[in-house]
Amino acid sequence: AMNKTIAAVFALGAALLSCSPEKDRTTRISGTFSGDNVPDSVEIQYWIPTDTVLLVKTKKIPVVDRRFEGDIPSCVTQFAEVFVPGDIVKFIADGSTLTIDIETHQVSSSDTEGVQSRYNAWYQEWIDLEHETVSKNYALKDRAEAGEDIRDETQALEEEYHQKLVAIHRNAIRQNPDNIVGAFALSALESSEPKVALSLVGTLSEEMTKNATVQAILPTLEARAHTAIGDMFTDFEVVQDPADPHSAVKLSDYVGKGKTILLVFWASWCEENRKEMPGLKNIYEKYHGDDFDIVSIAVSDAPENSLAAAKEMGIMWNLIVNAPIIPLETYGVRRIPDMILFGPDGTILLRNFWGYDDLILDSIIGRYLRGERPAQPGVL
Repeated sequence: AMNKTIAAVFALGAALLSCSPEKDRTTRISGTFSGDNVPDSVEIQYWIPTDTVLLVKTKKIPVVDRRFEGDIPSCVTQFAEVFVPGDIVKFIADGSTLTIDIETHQVSSSDTEGVQSRYNAWYQEWIDLEHETVSKNYALKDRAEAGEDIRDETQALEEEYHQKLVAIHRNAIRQNPDNIVGAFALSALESSEPKVALSLVGTLSEEMTKNATVQAILPTLEARAHTAIGDMFTDFEVVQDPADPHSAVKLSDYVGKGKTILLVFWASWCEENRKEMPGLKNIYEKYHGDDFDIVSIAVSDAPENSLAAAKEMGIMWNLIVNAPIIPLETYGVRRIPDMILFGPDGTILLRNFWGYDDLILDSIIGRYLRGERPAQPGVL
């Protein structure tokens, strides 16, 4: 789950207020090239404040002896970017002197307490937790393959990971209420603890609550907070064939009817959906019956393409086609693939757990059907 979450990138548009108190400061940036592909210049994209909005500007800096150096206005509410052939490096123009390694994307600051340094520390703590947890998980899987029962330890690892992850992002938000680090920590917390994330929006400065990055995630965050683990499902309706009024189906036709339901968001054009299909087939064949079923809902996809792909991939379970983005908006699903697991009464049991290998997915579904303690979302 770590690559899915960390890789999330949010649109950086015009913010509604200025970049004070950084607007009168400048940031010195320098960088070096160590490879063979050395351009004559680099282009810097940065932000400058006006009385009402932030404006994006660009500046070309020549590369001399594999090195570039220049000054730009400071702004801590958005990322600035260095554009080189085939690559982009993001940084925060926080008023310090920044050194950028183009090959590794590492950005170091002369100010160890500055915003760029705080961003580096937050991101590194997150990465370290992911690596530590994945390493422990592989060790547990090796023991499981040797015949050991590691279910309790796996559960404990998931809970420990979740608690640490929430603490990392919560601390970053509280320590950075007036800059882009707080905004990105908020977006990172969106998947694992949307209700906590929504409660922390008010701790941001007025400027950051109106920041484009925060504004971009708020609709998804609010939807996720109202459809979080433990909440009852929210219904929606899809007319699968506009020419046939009897083709309308509701989520409630399947969910809350006494079965555990795995809802799969997919589309014929999504390669990741195709990769997960063999695992879903195994789950269906193993657990389908009076207690469990799967519903796949094709979103943002022409129905004829969905039906053709379903036939090609051998989808044998419930299929809803011709769904607009309403199901995505209802549940705060930002991208596909994605899955939600509903309990027999319609309670949301688990979210944000696509992309697991077949064995882990089987273990997750089996755990819920056996009535064991729920795992934390988005783990491992």
